[in-house]
Amino acid sequence: MKATVLRKLVLAAAMGFCCIAATGAYAQDAPARRQDSEVVLSDVAMSFHKQESKQVYRKNNPAAAFALRNNIAYDATGTMNLSMEVALGRHASIGGIFGFKSWDRFLLWDNSPANLSKWRHLALVPEFRYYPDAVSQGHYFGADLLYIHYNLGALKLPFNLYPVLNDHRVQGDLLGAGLFYGYAFPLSRHWRIEAELGVSGGWYSDMAYECPSCGSVIGPRSGIAILPKIGVNIVYTFNKKEKGEER
Repeated sequence: MKATVLRKLVLAAAMGFCCIAATGAYAQDAPARRQDSEVVLSDVAMSFHKQESKQVYRKNNPAAAFALRNNIAYDATGTMNLSMEVALGRHASIGGIFGFKSWDRFLLWDNSPANLSKWRHLALVPEFRYYPDAVSQGHYFGADLLYIHYNLGALKLPFNLYPVLNDHRVQGDLLGAGLFYGYAFPLSRHWRIEAELGVSGGWYSDMAYECPSCGSVIGPRSGIAILPKIGVNIVYTFNKKEKGEER
């Protein structure tokens, strides 16, 4: 009987010692657990803040459903141009560029006999764009097709590109394709500015003439042409209505 009581007392003492040790260890780990809890709460708050900021940005800069743009860099060549863009979803769009210059000189009213330059052309450029964030917002990558009908002569291009144009006239067509990258800077809910840069390559087929404005025929030409693409676009967008947004 005494041995049984003694065993129970020893067992109770051992259990009490274990509880005290566990309590001490729990108390020692409390700062670490509190720090972990603070980190979790901080991450949750940061995630909520980012989501709220993104929603505010999208409200102020909604994805475009349709857009019209003018390339002022293309205007600098004396070419009238207009392009359109239609959203296929939140991230992709298709569109097209139309450029037209029906007069010979840079300025429509330049009729000086001393100026023999000739630069007439029609350009049609269908294109596809992909926006990682949303249509009309931030970075975008694109690919395009290119058709140009041209009548050029007495032109001195930068870096002596296509020197045949310095003293001859060429008239023909070019078919090609290209790649480009750009970034859209929002100004308001409907206006934005785009800066883009790219390159196109294609096959030209034309007829060469002796002098810029007339002259005898030299003969047909064909070959590969490389063209840069530079865009500084002013854009007006017709925006999509977000869910819950008042109409």
